[in-house]
Amino acid sequence: MRDFAGRRILWAVAAVLMAALIWWGRHDLHRILDLDPYWVAVCFAGTLGVAVCSALKWRVSLNALGEKGAAHFGSLLHYFMMGRAIGLVIPMDVSDLGVRTMSLKLDHSVSVKTASYSVYLDRAFDLMITSIFVIPSVLFIAGGMSARLCLALYAAAFILGIACFTFFGRQSMRALQQLFHFLFRLVCRIPWVGKRVGGESGVDWLDSADVAPIAPGLFLLSGVKFLFMALRYYSMAVAIGITLGPEKIMSFVPSAQFAALFALTPGGLGIADWSWSGLLYKIGVGKEQIVPYLISLRLVIALSIIVLALISRLAYRKPEPEKE
Repeated sequence: MRDFAGRRILWAVAAVLMAALIWWGRHDLHRILDLDPYWVAVCFAGTLGVAVCSALKWRVSLNALGEKGAAHFGSLLHYFMMGRAIGLVIPMDVSDLGVRTMSLKLDHSVSVKTASYSVYLDRAFDLMITSIFVIPSVLFIAGGMSARLCLALYAAAFILGIACFTFFGRQSMRALQQLFHFLFRLVCRIPWVGKRVGGESGVDWLDSADVAPIAPGLFLLSGVKFLFMALRYYSMAVAIGITLGPEKIMSFVPSAQFAALFALTPGGLGIADWSWSGLLYKIGVGKEQIVPYLISLRLVIALSIIVLALISRLAYRKPEPEKE
């Protein structure tokens, strides 16, 4: 009952904030009707690219954790898209971890600890990309550097990250494992999860899993995933007539992603949008373009997620029964 009341409060907050945003830009909403369909299709392709990168990382992680062949790539893709679709209704981080972890547990008999760690690896490397890019992004938005210098720093930070995971992968992954141990203990305190974990919550269960060799690959795929996410922001900007150029839009993306991390409403509704509004205004987007752009971005990405969640069902492979 308490959780239900909490969700109702979050939905109410999201509704109020989104209504305020729409009211603020009500005179310019007609711009949404003039979206360029070509760039809308590019945004759809960007969402597909994000999904494929995540499913690939997930599969690589499961293989390294001793679950090679536990789930078909198409099934992982479907679970990812279902998590994103449910994330349109409840907070996305909760839905992503819950749907993907429990899908492996219930449909493929993968332990909760292994399933949750495989999802954690995907999310952790995405967060690392955002973290190393956000400082140049903030400096650009604040007017402290040009967009080209910001992108150059992105490239330098990315190369440094690849080198770090290539030459110091074992130490780096050990730090990630320790952080996961801490987070996993917190998750195990949730009653319905704890009952399913049983005796799996020991802190030493990852010591035998050597995932250091896959660290550079996961980091590289997270970088590619970032490019697809930036493509979505850029394509919708072009679709609605924003002419800032790809450098400025790409320099804006890490700050937008970082702001969305603190949005606890379903899909980040309202909280993320108002944060993005301020960031867009700082980089030179006119007030008359901000609200139509953000609403168009929301609608097209949400529709892409729903369509891909349905289509990805065709790629799902039913687990084969275990041979006696």
